[in-house]
Amino acid sequence: MNDHINFSATWHRSVYLATTTPQQAYVLFDACPVSSGLGETAAPINYCLVLDRSGSMAGEKLRNMKEAAQMVIDRLRPRDLVSVVIFDDAEPAGLVVPSGPAQDRERLKQKIGMIEERGGTHMSTGMRLGLAELKRGQRPGYVSSMLLLTDGQTWEDQQTCRDLADQSRAAGIPIYAMGLGIGGENNWDPRLLEDLAQRSGGEWLVIESPDQACAVFEKILKAGWNMAMTNVRLTIRLVQGVAPRSVWRVSPLISRLDHHELAQHDIQVFLGDLQTGIGQSVLAELILPPHPAGTYRLAQADITYNDPGSELIDQKEAIDLVISYSDDTAQTEQMDGRLMNIIERVVAHKLQTRALDEAELGEIAHATQHLRAAATRLLDLGEVDLARAAEQQAQQIEQDGQINLATVQKMRYATKRLVKLDF
Repeated sequence: MNDHINFSATWHRSVYLATTTPQQAYVLFDACPVSSGLGETAAPINYCLVLDRSGSMAGEKLRNMKEAAQMVIDRLRPRDLVSVVIFDDAEPAGLVVPSGPAQDRERLKQKIGMIEERGGTHMSTGMRLGLAELKRGQRPGYVSSMLLLTDGQTWEDQQTCRDLADQSRAAGIPIYAMGLGIGGENNWDPRLLEDLAQRSGGEWLVIESPDQACAVFEKILKAGWNMAMTNVRLTIRLVQGVAPRSVWRVSPLISRLDHHELAQHDIQVFLGDLQTGIGQSVLAELILPPHPAGTYRLAQADITYNDPGSELIDQKEAIDLVISYSDDTAQTEQMDGRLMNIIERVVAHKLQTRALDEAELGEIAHATQHLRAAATRLLDLGEVDLARAAEQQAQQIEQDGQINLATVQKMRYATKRLVKLDF
């Protein structure tokens, strides 16, 4: 066993039925840094704050955003690196703080305090400059991340934003994409923010009210100091006849990961960074080929990571995925309880997000059907509040023929937290 990471795979059945036709299977991968190994000494960070200063940020939102950025400056340690970028609809974006250590904190905080709102929202300009500053600050042993905050929809550059998220991933830089405020003028697009986070190996978060901005920034900052592994990649190599269907990160938050990770014979997933003692879990859905009774090696999985503490790169741990086929149906009915519970939660998340997409497209009948199906599953899982919210939204869609933006923003994020509820 690797002294630095616990890496394991669990099939959803202990034994699979020997059949003459293909069958569905799920396998859960758990990867968690060992608390007594990596991560005892907090790695230095290289963070860039990419902040929306468009006109809709005026007032409380801008004030709280600046306080959150100034709090980050106050919390930095001598070796930490930070940069601050602001964007509106101008080209290029503004560089408030170039990448470097916070040596003159009061001067840097004063520069942040002078940020004023103006213009519209063109997020790609901020992302491009932020990525350049992060690359300037990259060095062995550092944990790099982009903290991207917006309260509005970016216009005519969504694909450019996605391309920049892919570039962030290639550089090993996850994006924390934050939507500030719920509904009203806070018309940020939850699908785009989730897409940017997933493509980069990061995560997206909802800051429901401006006064929560400091707390969210502080959590991200502490998470950076707690990173035990960076640039983590999971590769699942499948033998002939095994076909991949989908792959999901299920902990700490539910996110679909198969934008471009599925190939004919392998699955490649970029997980970003792993915190000490926390880790991530990934659920893969596969189609297994028919086999007579017996034991077979159907895949090999390996996890590759960098160790910021020792500045080692591309450390690897590999495991074989072996399963048994049997003619005994009693044996094949034994299923892993934890894994089945996770599958049910992923299905509830899928149903709800699908329903929200359908509601936005005006597909009322499908949206209400899928919301009620999600409500039933959530109730079975003991998630009473989420089940009630899904049923209420189904009723509202039937009555009004539409769903409001605030509901979409909140509900999309709510079921992402079904597997592990603490960010």
